[in-house]
Amino acid sequence: MGKLVYHYTDMNAFVSIVGGYKNDGKKEPNLTFWGTRFDCLNDPMDYLFASKVVLPKIKNAVIDMCNSTEEEEINEEVTEDVESFPYIVSFSENKDSDFMWKHYKADICMEIDSDCFTPYLKHNGIVKAFWDSCAYAEEDKIDECFFNKWNDSLVDIKNINDKARYASVYIKRAAFKDEKEWRLYMADCVLAQLSANGDITIGEQPQEVKVKCIRDKDIILYKEFIVPAKALKGIYVNNVDYESFQKVKHHIEILLRMKGFNGDIDIRQTNRYPIE
Repeated sequence: MGKLVYHYTDMNAFVSIVGGYKNDGKKEPNLTFWGTRFDCLNDPMDYLFASKVVLPKIKNAVIDMCNSTEEEEINEEVTEDVESFPYIVSFSENKDSDFMWKHYKADICMEIDSDCFTPYLKHNGIVKAFWDSCAYAEEDKIDECFFNKWNDSLVDIKNINDKARYASVYIKRAAFKDEKEWRLYMADCVLAQLSANGDITIGEQPQEVKVKCIRDKDIILYKEFIVPAKALKGIYVNNVDYESFQKVKHHIEILLRMKGFNGDIDIRQTNRYPIE
Protein backbone atom coordinates (compact mmCIF):
# COMPACT_ATOMS: atom_id res chain seq x y z
CA MET A 1 0.00 0.00 0.00
CA GLY A 2 1.30 3.45 -0.91
CA LYS A 3 1.13 6.72 0.94
CA LEU A 4 -2.19 7.26 2.70
CA VAL A 5 -3.79 10.66 2.11
CA TYR A 6 -7.12 12.12 3.19
CA HIS A 7 -9.89 13.81 1.24
CA TYR A 8 -12.29 15.99 3.26
CA THR A 9 -15.72 16.58 1.77
CA ASP A 10 -19.41 16.99 2.55
CA MET A 11 -21.93 14.16 2.53
CA ASN A 12 -23.46 15.04 -0.84
CA ALA A 13 -20.07 14.98 -2.55
CA PHE A 14 -19.15 11.73 -0.79
CA VAL A 15 -22.28 10.01 -2.14
CA SER A 16 -21.32 11.14 -5.66
CA ILE A 17 -17.69 10.05 -5.25
CA VAL A 18 -18.68 6.46 -4.39
CA GLY A 19 -21.53 6.44 -6.91
CA GLY A 20 -19.87 4.07 -9.37
CA TYR A 21 -18.83 4.49 -13.00
CA LYS A 22 -20.27 2.80 -16.07
CA ASN A 23 -17.68 0.94 -18.09
CA ASP A 24 -18.63 -1.14 -21.15
CA GLY A 25 -22.22 -1.24 -19.96
CA LYS A 26 -21.29 -2.53 -16.51
CA LYS A 27 -21.47 -0.51 -13.34
CA GLU A 28 -18.20 -1.10 -11.56
CA PRO A 29 -17.27 0.24 -8.13
CA ASN A 30 -15.02 3.24 -8.54
CA LEU A 31 -14.30 6.56 -6.90
CA THR A 32 -15.07 9.62 -9.00
CA PHE A 33 -13.21 12.69 -7.78
CA TRP A 34 -13.93 16.13 -9.21
CA GLY A 35 -10.87 18.05 -10.34
CA THR A 36 -11.95 21.69 -10.18
CA ARG A 37 -10.57 24.24 -12.62
CA PHE A 38 -8.00 26.39 -10.83
CA ASP A 39 -9.97 29.64 -11.11
CA CYS A 40 -13.13 27.91 -9.84
CA LEU A 41 -11.66 26.77 -6.51
CA ASN A 42 -13.40 27.62 -3.25
CA ASP A 43 -10.50 29.93 -2.41
CA PRO A 44 -10.03 32.35 -5.35
CA MET A 45 -6.86 33.73 -3.73
CA ASP A 46 -5.20 30.36 -4.35
CA TYR A 47 -5.51 30.91 -8.10
CA LEU A 48 -4.47 34.56 -7.91
CA PHE A 49 -1.42 33.76 -5.79
CA ALA A 50 -0.28 31.12 -8.28
CA SER A 51 -0.88 33.15 -11.45
CA LYS A 52 0.04 36.64 -10.25
CA VAL A 53 2.80 35.95 -7.72
CA VAL A 54 4.32 32.46 -8.01
CA LEU A 55 4.62 32.16 -11.79
CA PRO A 56 6.20 35.60 -12.42
CA LYS A 57 8.69 35.15 -9.56
CA ILE A 58 9.80 31.75 -10.87
CA LYS A 59 10.19 33.05 -14.42
CA ASN A 60 12.23 36.04 -13.25
CA ALA A 61 14.46 33.81 -11.14
CA VAL A 62 15.14 31.47 -14.05
CA ILE A 63 15.77 34.35 -16.45
CA ASP A 64 18.34 35.73 -14.00
CA MET A 65 19.96 32.31 -13.78
CA CYS A 66 20.06 31.97 -17.57
CA ASN A 67 21.47 35.46 -18.02
CA SER A 68 24.28 34.60 -15.65
CA THR A 69 25.23 31.71 -17.97
CA GLU A 70 25.01 33.98 -21.04
CA GLU A 71 22.79 31.45 -22.79
CA GLU A 72 20.86 33.68 -25.20
CA GLU A 73 18.82 30.81 -26.68
CA ILE A 74 17.66 29.67 -23.27
CA ASN A 75 16.87 33.24 -22.28
CA GLU A 76 14.50 33.63 -25.24
CA GLU A 77 12.81 30.35 -24.33
CA VAL A 78 12.00 31.25 -20.75
CA THR A 79 10.77 34.75 -21.57
CA GLU A 80 7.88 33.39 -23.63
CA ASP A 81 4.44 33.90 -22.11
CA VAL A 82 3.05 30.80 -20.44
CA GLU A 83 -0.48 29.80 -19.54
CA SER A 84 -1.80 26.91 -17.55
CA PHE A 85 -5.33 25.60 -17.09
CA PRO A 86 -5.05 22.97 -14.32
CA TYR A 87 -7.91 20.97 -12.80
CA ILE A 88 -7.15 19.97 -9.22
CA VAL A 89 -8.25 17.45 -6.57
CA SER A 90 -6.92 18.20 -3.09
CA PHE A 91 -5.84 15.73 -0.42
CA SER A 92 -4.04 16.09 2.89
CA GLU A 93 -1.60 14.18 5.07
CA ASN A 94 -3.76 15.18 8.06
CA LYS A 95 -5.90 12.33 9.34
CA ASP A 96 -9.08 13.18 11.28
CA SER A 97 -7.80 16.71 11.79
CA ASP A 98 -9.84 19.31 13.67
CA PHE A 99 -8.19 22.00 11.54
CA MET A 100 -9.20 20.25 8.30
CA TRP A 101 -12.76 19.49 9.44
CA LYS A 102 -13.30 23.19 10.10
CA HIS A 103 -11.39 24.44 7.07
CA TYR A 104 -13.42 22.36 4.59
CA LYS A 105 -16.65 22.32 6.65
CA ALA A 106 -16.56 18.60 5.98
CA ASP A 107 -18.81 15.71 7.01
CA ILE A 108 -16.55 12.92 5.72
CA CYS A 109 -12.81 12.26 5.64
CA MET A 110 -11.87 9.55 3.12
CA GLU A 111 -8.64 7.59 3.66
CA ILE A 112 -7.08 6.97 0.23
CA ASP A 113 -4.17 4.82 -0.98
CA SER A 114 -2.37 7.17 -3.36
CA ASP A 115 -0.72 4.27 -5.23
CA CYS A 116 -4.06 3.83 -6.96
CA PHE A 117 -3.54 7.15 -8.77
CA THR A 118 -0.82 5.55 -10.90
CA PRO A 119 -3.02 4.92 -13.98
CA TYR A 120 -3.73 8.64 -14.11
CA LEU A 121 -0.12 9.69 -13.94
CA LYS A 122 1.06 7.87 -17.05
CA HIS A 123 -0.65 5.79 -19.75
CA ASN A 124 1.24 4.05 -22.55
CA GLY A 125 4.28 6.15 -21.72
CA ILE A 126 2.37 9.44 -21.94
CA VAL A 127 2.04 11.63 -18.85
CA LYS A 128 -1.65 12.31 -18.22
CA ALA A 129 -1.65 13.90 -14.79
CA PHE A 130 0.59 14.87 -11.91
CA TRP A 131 0.75 14.00 -8.21
CA ASP A 132 2.91 15.88 -5.72
CA SER A 133 2.94 17.51 -2.31
CA CYS A 134 2.52 21.25 -1.99
CA ALA A 135 5.44 23.44 -0.94
CA TYR A 136 4.77 26.47 1.25
CA ALA A 137 6.74 29.70 1.04
CA GLU A 138 6.74 33.36 1.95
CA GLU A 139 6.62 35.62 -1.11
CA ASP A 140 10.30 36.54 -0.90
CA LYS A 141 11.29 32.85 -0.73
CA ILE A 142 9.32 31.52 -3.72
CA ASP A 143 12.30 31.22 -6.05
CA GLU A 144 14.34 29.51 -3.33
CA CYS A 145 11.45 27.11 -2.66
CA PHE A 146 11.20 26.35 -6.38
CA PHE A 147 14.89 25.51 -6.82
CA ASN A 148 15.04 23.48 -3.60
CA LYS A 149 12.05 21.31 -4.51
CA TRP A 150 12.53 20.90 -8.26
CA ASN A 151 16.27 21.43 -8.76
CA ASP A 152 16.79 17.83 -9.94
CA SER A 153 14.26 18.37 -12.72
CA LEU A 154 16.04 21.42 -14.17
CA VAL A 155 18.42 19.42 -16.36
CA ASP A 156 16.35 20.23 -19.45
CA ILE A 157 16.38 23.98 -18.88
CA LYS A 158 14.66 24.69 -22.21
CA ASN A 159 11.48 23.15 -20.82
CA ILE A 160 11.45 25.58 -17.89
CA ASN A 161 8.03 26.97 -18.82
CA ASP A 162 6.44 23.59 -18.13
CA LYS A 163 8.27 23.39 -14.82
CA ALA A 164 7.18 26.89 -13.89
CA ARG A 165 3.54 26.04 -14.63
CA TYR A 166 3.91 22.86 -12.58
CA ALA A 167 5.39 24.74 -9.63
CA SER A 168 2.65 27.38 -9.75
CA VAL A 169 0.14 24.61 -8.94
CA TYR A 170 2.16 23.28 -6.01
CA ILE A 171 3.59 26.37 -4.29
CA LYS A 172 1.22 27.95 -1.77
CA ARG A 173 1.40 30.67 0.85
CA ALA A 174 3.29 29.71 4.01
CA ALA A 175 0.19 30.55 6.08
CA PHE A 176 -1.46 27.37 4.76
CA LYS A 177 1.35 24.98 5.67
CA ASP A 178 -0.82 23.21 8.27
CA GLU A 179 -2.94 21.81 5.42
CA LYS A 180 -0.07 19.47 4.40
CA GLU A 181 -1.75 19.32 1.01
CA TRP A 182 -1.15 16.94 -1.88
CA ARG A 183 -2.63 17.63 -5.30
CA LEU A 184 -3.69 15.43 -8.19
CA TYR A 185 -4.04 17.52 -11.34
CA MET A 186 -4.19 17.54 -15.10
CA ALA A 187 -4.17 20.57 -17.38
CA ASP A 188 -5.67 21.42 -20.75
CA CYS A 189 -3.37 22.43 -23.58
CA VAL A 190 -2.96 25.69 -25.43
CA LEU A 191 -3.27 24.95 -29.14
CA ALA A 192 -3.60 26.78 -32.43
CA GLN A 193 -7.11 26.95 -33.89
CA LEU A 194 -8.04 27.66 -37.49
CA SER A 195 -11.20 29.74 -37.88
CA ALA A 196 -13.64 29.56 -40.78
CA ASN A 197 -12.09 32.64 -42.42
CA GLY A 198 -8.61 31.17 -42.21
CA ASP A 199 -7.35 33.12 -39.19
CA ILE A 200 -5.19 31.27 -36.68
CA THR A 201 -5.74 31.93 -32.99
CA ILE A 202 -3.99 30.44 -29.96
CA GLY A 203 -6.27 29.43 -27.13
CA GLU A 204 -7.26 26.95 -24.46
CA GLN A 205 -8.52 23.59 -25.69
CA PRO A 206 -10.88 22.13 -23.04
CA GLN A 207 -10.91 18.33 -22.99
CA GLU A 208 -13.71 16.39 -21.27
CA VAL A 209 -14.68 19.35 -19.11
CA LYS A 210 -18.00 19.24 -17.26
CA VAL A 211 -20.15 21.72 -15.37
CA LYS A 212 -20.87 20.83 -11.76
CA CYS A 213 -23.06 23.63 -10.43
CA ILE A 214 -23.60 27.36 -10.34
CA ARG A 215 -22.04 29.47 -7.58
CA ASP A 216 -21.92 33.24 -7.14
CA LYS A 217 -23.43 33.84 -10.59
CA ASP A 218 -20.73 31.72 -12.22
CA ILE A 219 -20.38 28.09 -13.32
CA ILE A 220 -17.85 25.62 -11.91
CA LEU A 221 -15.82 23.68 -14.46
CA TYR A 222 -14.32 20.32 -13.55
CA LYS A 223 -12.88 17.06 -14.84
CA GLU A 224 -13.59 13.60 -13.48
CA PHE A 225 -10.76 11.52 -12.03
CA ILE A 226 -11.92 7.89 -11.96
CA VAL A 227 -9.96 5.93 -9.34
CA PRO A 228 -10.25 2.17 -8.56
CA ALA A 229 -12.49 1.32 -5.61
CA LYS A 230 -9.59 -0.40 -3.82
CA ALA A 231 -8.10 3.07 -3.19
CA LEU A 232 -10.67 3.64 -0.42
CA LYS A 233 -9.20 2.23 2.80
CA GLY A 234 -11.22 4.00 5.46
CA ILE A 235 -13.82 6.63 6.27
CA TYR A 236 -14.01 9.06 9.18
CA VAL A 237 -17.42 10.53 10.01
CA ASN A 238 -17.52 14.00 11.55
CA ASN A 239 -20.11 13.16 14.17
CA VAL A 240 -19.29 13.42 17.87
CA ASP A 241 -22.56 11.83 19.07
CA TYR A 242 -22.05 8.06 19.35
CA GLU A 243 -25.63 6.96 18.68
CA SER A 244 -25.98 9.29 15.72
CA PHE A 245 -22.65 8.07 14.34
CA GLN A 246 -23.77 4.44 14.53
CA LYS A 247 -26.82 5.23 12.43
CA VAL A 248 -24.77 7.15 9.84
CA LYS A 249 -22.20 4.36 9.77
CA HIS A 250 -24.89 1.78 9.05
CA HIS A 251 -26.30 3.87 6.21
CA ILE A 252 -22.83 4.31 4.69
CA GLU A 253 -22.30 0.54 4.86
CA ILE A 254 -25.57 0.02 2.97
CA LEU A 255 -24.54 2.61 0.36
CA LEU A 256 -21.14 0.98 -0.18
CA ARG A 257 -22.71 -2.47 -0.58
CA MET A 258 -25.20 -1.07 -3.09
CA LYS A 259 -22.32 0.39 -5.11
CA GLY A 260 -20.30 -2.84 -5.10
CA PHE A 261 -17.58 -1.96 -2.59
CA ASN A 262 -16.14 -4.73 -0.44
CA GLY A 263 -16.96 -4.93 3.24
CA ASP A 264 -13.49 -4.31 4.71
CA ILE A 265 -13.58 -0.51 4.59
CA ASP A 266 -13.11 0.77 8.12
CA ILE A 267 -15.73 3.38 9.07
CA ARG A 268 -14.76 5.32 12.17
CA GLN A 269 -16.12 8.13 14.29
CA THR A 270 -14.02 11.28 14.54
CA ASN A 271 -11.80 11.43 17.62
CA ARG A 272 -12.68 15.06 18.23
CA TYR A 273 -14.32 15.92 21.51
CA PRO A 274 -17.77 17.52 21.42
CA ILE A 275 -17.71 21.31 21.33
CA GLU A 276 -20.97 21.68 23.21
